Amino acid sequence: METLSSDGSLSLYFDLKKGEKADLEVVAQAAIDWVAALRAVAQEIDPDTSIRVEIVDAIEGSLSLNTVLDFLEAQAAKFDDGASQHWRLKKIAVALAVFVVFTGAPTYDFYFGDDTKELSAEDRKRIDELIELTKNKPAVEEKKREFFKALERDPSIKGVGVTEKRGRIPAVIIPSTEFAERSGLWQIYTEEEPRKRISHQIIKVQLITPTLVHRARAWRFQAPGMPEFSAIMRDEKFLSALKENHLEEHLRIGIPMTLRLQIEERNEGGIWVPKRRVVTEVISPKPI
Repeated sequence: METLSSDGSLSLYFDLKKGEKADLEVVAQAAIDWVAALRAVAQEIDPDTSIRVEIVDAIEGSLSLNTVLDFLEAQAAKFDDGASQHWRLKKIAVALAVFVVFTGAPTYDFYFGDDTKELSAEDRKRIDELIELTKNKPAVEEKKREFFKALERDPSIKGVGVTEKRGRIPAVIIPSTEFAERSGLWQIYTEEEPRKRISHQIIKVQLITPTLVHRARAWRFQAPGMPEFSAIMRDEKFLSALKENHLEEHLRIGIPMTLRLQIEERNEGGIWVPKRRVVTEVISPKPI
């Protein structure tokens, strides 16, 4: 596996609608809010962390904002061979605390894909501890909401994600359908924690086992760095194209696919456990 840098690099990835360009004013505001959210999280995790924006790269159909987290302690200990992994764990924790609404062993692999496969159990425990420092902190929640509120203003932005590597598409992209909820527009305050929730995510997978019937049946998939999972196939257009052999690529075991998933979760002892997954849309391969 390629060794990933521990230099503090993070890329904020905007997934754009085909043929459309992002509103520069919205991207600029989102960039400001992204850095502000990172700073708020980093302040809770490590008050000595500084963050700078380095460069903006644009390619067709997407936009990446590359940022660098500078750990002041790193400058004093840059010759310590064991320190780089310590800083990298902080970086991952800062990025995840802005994006995720739950933690747990699969979460890092789910969001960063192959980037975090080599993390040890001790590393993952340390990330959990760092993210825990940011929970229920008003300053952090406010900056996170402002970031997603900024994204809502541009309909050309259909998703957002984060990755360690420049030029790499994130393993998971948060779709624009979730921006309103994450910005607090649909947030409902109750005295008790909700027992169930439904989320929507776009995820890249490999096909493990198809069910080749024109009905809503379970298929098996695997996302990078995650265990296999089942999801009910409910994309009627895809099933019809499959029946008529009208897909842009022949279906086979191991074929890369991009899915829009609806995930139903239940709160069990404070941990959100997936109970049901539904494929609402097969983004690729497409019908022809």
